[in-house]
Amino acid sequence: MNSCPRIFLFTTFFWLSAFLCASAQVSVPESQTIVVWGESAVTGDPSGDRQRALSQAKRNALEQVVGLYLTSSTRVRNFQVVEERIYSKSAGFINSYTILQEQRGKTQRVQVQAQVSVEPVTEILRNSGLLRKWRIGVLLSPDFQGSPAVLGYYSNQRSMEVARSIEASIGQRLLEAGFKLVDSRHLATLRQETDPLGKIDGSSSYGIDLLVGGSISLAARRSGGGLSQSVCQIHGKILRTDTGEIVYQGNVGNTFDGISLLVRRSLAEKYADTLGNGQLADGTPDLRTYGSGFSAALDNAVRLTAAMMGDEIMSQITRLPAAVSSIIVLEIQGLDFTRLMELEEEFRNLGGITSLTTEEYSGAVNSIEVEYDGDSMMLARAVSKSEVIRSMGLKVSRVTKSKIILKK
Repeated sequence: MNSCPRIFLFTTFFWLSAFLCASAQVSVPESQTIVVWGESAVTGDPSGDRQRALSQAKRNALEQVVGLYLTSSTRVRNFQVVEERIYSKSAGFINSYTILQEQRGKTQRVQVQAQVSVEPVTEILRNSGLLRKWRIGVLLSPDFQGSPAVLGYYSNQRSMEVARSIEASIGQRLLEAGFKLVDSRHLATLRQETDPLGKIDGSSSYGIDLLVGGSISLAARRSGGGLSQSVCQIHGKILRTDTGEIVYQGNVGNTFDGISLLVRRSLAEKYADTLGNGQLADGTPDLRTYGSGFSAALDNAVRLTAAMMGDEIMSQITRLPAAVSSIIVLEIQGLDFTRLMELEEEFRNLGGITSLTTEEYSGAVNSIEVEYDGDSMMLARAVSKSEVIRSMGLKVSRVTKSKIILKK
């Protein structure tokens, strides 16, 4: 690095490869496009009939969006909450709509294409405790290989402390938003088990639904008046471990010029006065950070970027549609065919299982694949409480995200 004495950089995260430095951005949509019909009874007031059908279409569009975040059973149990806080104000969540066609016969029908704003809907659901409680892991790991100059400012121990402080800041924001964090001991093990490409063995993902990571960049330079200026940037990523899908990828942090914004303006304004450098003359949020020395400037930049990253990750995860069901394999050992059929019937009676298939019968180890309204841990708890299953002498011996093993 040509300017190591004045500017230094450290980057790493084992599953973030070089392409993260590209400008491509991935994020969860802020709105959903929905095409629906609305109906109304026909009266002597065609204009009123049309308006009522249009209102019903808007509500139907909103209900489809809510359906992305709530299972049918959750909607039924919490219908009054959703009705009072969302459905009764359906028009307020529609950004725009286009009437595609109208039909008037025995009923008045209107088909619309509506743009439904996701963020306010999910915010209400989150505040009501109705969003999926994602289990989230946050892993940041500095690696100074190839950047020896950084050791002149941060020791190896200090660099790990920086990464952990950013992890803790993001984690605290997620906890405040009502999500769940995976135990740090599991993350420490997973950090060593995850291969350089970021592939995760489902059997050792420790119940992580979403893995948050990012390569951290730090840079510092001398500024006027004896001060030092620093920037901190996180090239972040959110990975769904069940599908391997990258649901968010983007850059968060500050820059040396104070003009270029890496984050949305509303987020920059939130932190410009408290952790940044206020406002520029034209009103642009100034996220530049300074200190009496390199270390102080870097600490200020780290605090700013960690806070902004926590907010951005929370916003992205809040808008992330939840899978309404999971495909789980139950591996059963030691049952004869008759008892296996009884076990199938008991699974159907547990509730939450929408489909069930016995793959084969071998007499020793048998597999039943189920589609379940929940995750494997929830199903394992239900199985362990079943008196019928207990009477068969079966106990849960292992649970992963996609498999439950039952043994005598």
